[in-house]
Amino acid sequence: MTEPITTYMMRLLVALLIGGVVGLEREFKGKPAGIRTNILMCVGSCLFMIISIEIARTAGRVADPGRIAAQVVTGVGFLCAGTIMRSRFSISGLTTAATIWVLSALGLAIGAGYILLAVAGAAIITLTLIAVRFLEAGIHRFHSTQIVHLVLDSREGMVPIVLREFTKLKISNEVHDVKLVDGTWNIIIEYDTSRKMNVTLLKELSGIEGVKSVTRLGHEF
Repeated sequence: MTEPITTYMMRLLVALLIGGVVGLEREFKGKPAGIRTNILMCVGSCLFMIISIEIARTAGRVADPGRIAAQVVTGVGFLCAGTIMRSRFSISGLTTAATIWVLSALGLAIGAGYILLAVAGAAIITLTLIAVRFLEAGIHRFHSTQIVHLVLDSREGMVPIVLREFTKLKISNEVHDVKLVDGTWNIIIEYDTSRKMNVTLLKELSGIEGVKSVTRLGHEF
């Protein structure tokens, strides 16, 4: 006996609401996978689960209700991979990819009828995305990984002079690249420090005679 159409419509509506709530947080963060993407992901996964259940019921014991649903996990993996961007010194999109992945699980749960479980999962996910943002901000006040690109005069001894500033402030660092380009030294340095100490360091580096520019390339999370 199949479920009434109203039951399935209710599940799709719940999937729409949950996808919208989680997507709202991503939208406020300015992420490319915002409200629309998350709604479509959650509703689509829910629909696939409903289809899986109905096909299994129609075919009796011959069909496995989990086969179509299992393909959602594989398909979402490819979609998530497309949201992850890697540059030379940083990776972005991991949280967006994880959000899409877990939303597909919520959609499957809703489609299978585990609505309370999905609502609880959505609440945990949303609170995590919001609360951890403040926790990370607090952590980064005291410790974060920074990367700077320095352009220096080509005269001898400029690179050691710059590195002495890190030693003076007791900041551990790693030099990634040193090149002589068009008569200037280009050096990229990665280091760990607090936000307050980083401001001091950048000010000191900018004040060194022979340092033409100091550019932050970002930090990794």
